[in-house]
Amino acid sequence: MERRHSAGADGLTVEHIIHAHFILLVLLTLLFNMLYVYGIVPDAFSVGIAIPLVKNMDGDKTKSNNYRCITLSPAISKLFEMVLLQLFDKQLQSDDLQFGCKRKSTCSHAIFTMRTVIERYVRACSTVTLS
Repeated sequence: MERRHSAGADGLTVEHIIHAHFILLVLLTLLFNMLYVYGIVPDAFSVGIAIPLVKNMDGDKTKSNNYRCITLSPAISKLFEMVLLQLFDKQLQSDDLQFGCKRKSTCSHAIFTMRTVIERYVRACSTVTLS
């Protein structure tokens, strides 16, 4: 988990967890084990703060496509997700064509791939002559 990120709706940051007393870490371990055994997740884990960020400061700030959104999620829910990913990483598989929600693969990879395919297709079509 990356440090120096803003707190989520719960007001906790990664630094709170890192510098927490040993007893709190034991309690978190017990909580995570109970969540896993009973197959539940607290509603608070899904609460996030959505923040719109301007993409281009020189662009038109009245246009919605000049914004991207980040969500500040609770640090404890992120930690729980990391624990689950460590436990089940080998069992979780996805198609090679999936880009989002996948390690080392982002939407920009998908956009690059799509753009490359379109450019090759256009070049191939422009070299074909109709008789």
